[in-house]
Amino acid sequence: MTGKRDKVTVREATHADYETVMKIASPDTFRDGFDYLPAKFQHYVDDPDTLFYIIEFNGEAVQIWLYICMDGGEGALLKTMRLAPKWHGTGLSRLSKQGEQQLLAKLATYFVQRKKVPKATYAVVEQRRKDVRKLLGNEVYSPFKSKVDVMYFGSDLTSLQQQLVEDSMGSLPALVPIQLDNMNQLLQSDVPSTVLARSGGYAFVDWDPYKLNESNMKRFVGWGHHILVDSGKPFAKSLSFGGSYMTPRGRVYHIDVHCTDEMLCKAHIIGQMKHAQNRYTGMMITFCIMLVDEKLKDAVVDLCVKNLQLNHLPHDHTFALLKHDVPNNLSSKY
Repeated sequence: MTGKRDKVTVREATHADYETVMKIASPDTFRDGFDYLPAKFQHYVDDPDTLFYIIEFNGEAVQIWLYICMDGGEGALLKTMRLAPKWHGTGLSRLSKQGEQQLLAKLATYFVQRKKVPKATYAVVEQRRKDVRKLLGNEVYSPFKSKVDVMYFGSDLTSLQQQLVEDSMGSLPALVPIQLDNMNQLLQSDVPSTVLARSGGYAFVDWDPYKLNESNMKRFVGWGHHILVDSGKPFAKSLSFGGSYMTPRGRVYHIDVHCTDEMLCKAHIIGQMKHAQNRYTGMMITFCIMLVDEKLKDAVVDLCVKNLQLNHLPHDHTFALLKHDVPNNLSSKY
């Protein structure tokens, strides 16, 4: 840095920034190479509920911040923030402070214009990444009461088809797919409160927290997510979401399982894999399985490796949902 001449600016990302953003984002290494950003970049730029900013230092793009407006403005999720590789370890404290002040001002303006200042901001952070916690501000973001475990399993879908025979794994609980026509039945039941109790009342979909309401369910269906719920009585005890996108390491299909029962968990994984196999026949695929109950990890590994003969990739992670309560005077501060 050169002192007084240094200039820090914050601007919104545009479609023309794709290459610039990818150079900053390091998609070949982020999330172990299973990065969602290349596939979802254009959507984020267009989505009115997404705030996508680039921080420039003396005209050079050096950092990106991506926020997602949650539940009509009740909250804001810090989806990702990334620093260009050449700037790692260079001590950009002054840059960060200047950029963050401008960024917060833009966020405040956005929410004030929508007449909906969020009550809290959230971030999903890997537990072992103390550096990220420090960057966010340990005194600002406090641990929320939910965490998720993530595991990756690789497969050739042609080979997987031969293993997806229900008889070889015994009888599994029946599951029902959720679409727009039966969505209200799910929402009006006790499922949201019972199934999501372990995840702090949130449905985690591709690691992002959502309230289970009509608006978000329509969003999931519109995104093409495969949603399954068990047919237990008097109410269901499990829920899963499945979706797919291309990454630098090939196609990923995320399976987000919300339950604490081993057999239900297995049923959801098998059901989601069958859906993926029918939709993406004949290609290599990586299943990213997310669990809200860490006690199910061993059973899932046995199912995927022993029964389905998948390759357990060395990328297990545990993520925590962090929360920061937004002050009531946010708009007046900027």
